[in-house]
Amino acid sequence: MQQPSCEKIELANSFGVRLIYCKECDVVELEIGAISLRLNPDMIQRVANMMMKASLKLEHIDAAAKAELFSQPQLTH
Repeated sequence: MQQPSCEKIELANSFGVRLIYCKECDVVELEIGAISLRLNPDMIQRVANMMMKASLKLEHIDAAAKAELFSQPQLTH
């Protein structure tokens, strides 16, 4: 629960996603649009690592799909 003396520090803010830290509560708030998650700082690092791995996998999936598309024989008239 938020303390009356909470002093929040904005860690990052971009395109509707915000990270705010409260030192008194030792909590990081992850805001995505209207959704807000209160997490301990260690969990934020785990989430960041997982998101990076997921992003890399998506890039590989996208690259593989594009390679498959370009490797298919093209019909010519």
